Amino acid sequence: MNWFTTIIVAVDPYTKRLTKYGGPNIQGISMSDAQHYCDTHGLGYCKVDARLVAEIPCKKGSYDPDFENRIDYDHNQN
Repeated sequence: MNWFTTIIVAVDPYTKRLTKYGGPNIQGISMSDAQHYCDTHGLGYCKVDARLVAEIPCKKGSYDPDFENRIDYDHNQN
């Protein structure tokens, strides 16, 4: 299974403008499978937009990327 990122479009409470926010990461065989999961499990407000290939945390106490502790999703986990 692959991981996919989602976006949520909602009104920003401060600016009152429509804004895109990051939503939950969803597992699925394909983007359409992940979107189907969202649509049938109460997450219909989420739009699947990309395959997640890695998460790179920041070094402790900074915003510098910590590539040594990256979480790699870019391989088949079946």
